[in-house]
Amino acid sequence: MSIAREKYGVSNNPQFGSFNKNKDTNAAFLRLDWQINARNLLTLRNNFVHEKDLLSEGDNTTINMYESYIDRKKTDNSLMLSLRTDINDDITNELKVQYFLENQSVLASKELPTASIPRAIVEGISSTINGKNQFTNIQLGGQRFSPEWFKGDVVQLVNNIYINRNNIKYTFGGDFSYYRMVNVYGSEMNGRFYFTGMDNFKNMTPYRYAREIRLTDDPSTVINQLSSAVYGQMETELSPGLDLMAGLRVENMQYLNGANYNEIADKQLGVRTDNKINTWQIQPRFQLTWDINQNRKDFVKFGGGIFGSSLNPYSMINNMLFDGTKVAAVDIEGALVPTPDFIGYRQNPDTAPGKDLFNNPNIEKLITINANSKDAKVPTVYKLNASYNHFFSDRLRVGISAYANWARNNYMYVDRNMVDEPFFRIAEEANRGVYVPASTINPTNGAANWVNGRKTKDLGRVLELISDGKKDQYAFVLDGTYRYFKDGQISVSYTWNDSKDNTSYNGNVANTATLSLMVAEDPRNLSKMNYSDTHFRHKLVVYGQSPTFWGMTAGIRFSGIGGTRYSLAVNGNMNGDFVNSNDLAYIYDPNSASTPDYLKKGIQAILDNPEVEKHTKDYIRKSFGKIAERNGGINGFAGTFDLRLTKKFNIVEKHKFEVGFDIFNVANLLSKDWGVGPRIGKQNIYSIKSFDATEKHFVYNVNTNTGKTSYAFSPYQIQIGFRYSF
Repeated sequence: MSIAREKYGVSNNPQFGSFNKNKDTNAAFLRLDWQINARNLLTLRNNFVHEKDLLSEGDNTTINMYESYIDRKKTDNSLMLSLRTDINDDITNELKVQYFLENQSVLASKELPTASIPRAIVEGISSTINGKNQFTNIQLGGQRFSPEWFKGDVVQLVNNIYINRNNIKYTFGGDFSYYRMVNVYGSEMNGRFYFTGMDNFKNMTPYRYAREIRLTDDPSTVINQLSSAVYGQMETELSPGLDLMAGLRVENMQYLNGANYNEIADKQLGVRTDNKINTWQIQPRFQLTWDINQNRKDFVKFGGGIFGSSLNPYSMINNMLFDGTKVAAVDIEGALVPTPDFIGYRQNPDTAPGKDLFNNPNIEKLITINANSKDAKVPTVYKLNASYNHFFSDRLRVGISAYANWARNNYMYVDRNMVDEPFFRIAEEANRGVYVPASTINPTNGAANWVNGRKTKDLGRVLELISDGKKDQYAFVLDGTYRYFKDGQISVSYTWNDSKDNTSYNGNVANTATLSLMVAEDPRNLSKMNYSDTHFRHKLVVYGQSPTFWGMTAGIRFSGIGGTRYSLAVNGNMNGDFVNSNDLAYIYDPNSASTPDYLKKGIQAILDNPEVEKHTKDYIRKSFGKIAERNGGINGFAGTFDLRLTKKFNIVEKHKFEVGFDIFNVANLLSKDWGVGPRIGKQNIYSIKSFDATEKHFVYNVNTNTGKTSYAFSPYQIQIGFRYSF
């Protein structure tokens, strides 16, 4: 810390440890109903939400100083006017008009200037914890996607007509919305310096500097989106006790504006930057409900359908901004790397190395491209569900449900400017491919620079949005509810879940797609399905609510989850693909004669460490002699308790006032050591130490505290709500 404070201008405020996090959410809801006459009801609704989330998120470095955490602010308002008209006894029409606005800001830490500053990332920091070697990376300065902001406006028109004739209920309607978003993009715009070890950090000698740099005076991007849908649905009784609901929705989604055409990307790589997305979706669905024996005690449901998602405006913002005309990048190594002046950056962020670097003819101007592929589609989910519920009495119900979901056309970005085949392979590590020449890898620190693995030197990264992502999810749910006295009840729900995908990217900046997918070799290879980043195996929810006495109700809920997944990884860029955090580790077998002694000792030290979770040791043993499976680690089970208190006040006639008080993770309020559970995320079992140019393989530091128990879960939150009805 003394170096960071003296030479990099870090404040004297604490930068590591435990800090109080405050998240304020304030919401107001208004509804007014006006019965114009016997057949017309006019309703006005307004829903306002304001959130302020301090210390919302760190960065993707292993350890971040306090000053590298961002704050978020978000304001939403939805204003809706609806007119419901009973045309006659059989036909009702409902017209809705909505205006929705959102304003989101990602703010730099209060310890930094509003415009933020570059990051300093110190790699390969060695320490000894309880006699065990630990290697990690630490970051100070800015955060990779701050500052930035979004402003969106949505105008929506929905009209439904309901017809009830001959014991058949029909619904026909249309849904039309126009969406406009204005954004100032922040990801990777503030620059980042990379240092190898503490000595280079002390001497202010980084080995690399990288930054995305705006070329235009106007930093904003505007997108316009139109969604149109028509649909119909019918509900009828096929036979006594057997009901059918069936419907069809036809939907078109499209962007009205697009990115500029880039001839180099098209002619050399076959990537057109001016591709828009204009997609049609036909979405049928049905639901059968069977009241067995028509005794209202046994119900069977079976249904399914095809459901389309919305367009992802953030991806289109990426693609319009990175068309080759608005942003360029630098990625510099060696003697050309600027000498950092973080004290000066804090005083004036404009002095950080940026557009001025393009004046140096020895520094390459890298043109980053993000684009839609010509076959890009909107993600689609195919769903089936079945359930059986039995009512033992009007107080006790038990049910079992099964769900199957197959998501297709999920988003993913792949680099079209990365060479097709590796320059060499590491024989000792399952023949793992490396996509830069061995001669270009820094032998001292093992740093591989992606710029040396491009197909064309006329462009930088060329990330194309494709629709090859897929996810299969299956779940069984056993649940029951018992109403023991008046409105007092107990409910229990257990879920068994299985989720696998080939990428868990769900929309964000294009870089996030490549940062988050853990790979053995080629990040463009989406042929293998593994457990999803969002997978869990078991979930248990138990909720108890007291009967209402004197207008007061109390409830407590336990929510527990187990079987979440994590990967064993390498800290460093093994395959030369730009990303330093997405390479799965090859787990050397300590019992093999061919394993180097330092790796034998390091891996055995993990297995002998009593503080390392058993499931991590199992994951390591299962991976001996091969590249670790993505998300092959299995966390244990843990949960939290939530408390809810409500009080209703009868004022006069129909006027009522209600106060709700919620404490989420209430045990954590009582003690910061409670309400947390053992759960670990991605584990860097190795960090790259150097590169052996003769043998063409990496040399590692082994983190002997890999899999050491850590504790997670959200800290307590308090929520107070008020409701007035009349």
